Amino acid sequence: MKSILTGIMTILIVLQSSAQVRVSGRITDTKKSPLTGASITIKDSYDGATSDTAGRFQFVTMEKGERILQVSFTGYKSWEQKIIIGPEPFNYTIELKEEFNELKAVVITAGTFEASDKKRAATVLNSIDIATTAGSNADITAALKT
Repeated sequence: MKSILTGIMTILIVLQSSAQVRVSGRITDTKKSPLTGASITIKDSYDGATSDTAGRFQFVTMEKGERILQVSFTGYKSWEQKIIIGPEPFNYTIELKEEFNELKAVVITAGTFEASDKKRAATVLNSIDIATTAGSNADITAALKT
């Protein structure tokens, strides 16, 4: 009985491992520099990986047939391509293009405050004052001490 169970388990493990396909590759920018931390996934599945410091990635999937491979990275245009997953492992070299976003102008103004005892007695702080008091880290006690 024990040998039958062992045989069945061995067959299941072999079938399971043969059903998996290894997807690997490298993610770079247009200057061929590696992109660390890019997200690589197969669309509508849980299979995927993140690129390492050399831009390389590798994961195993049980998906078969025509799927979409997606790559995304902050500051770069997302990349998608249809792939056909068969029994053979495959390797991709993917080049992401930079996406330019324009930030609006930021205006910083300085206010004034009075450091006399007359103003010190009546301290009233609203939530904006607490959040914007330097060194308080939005902590009420630290804002009052300041």
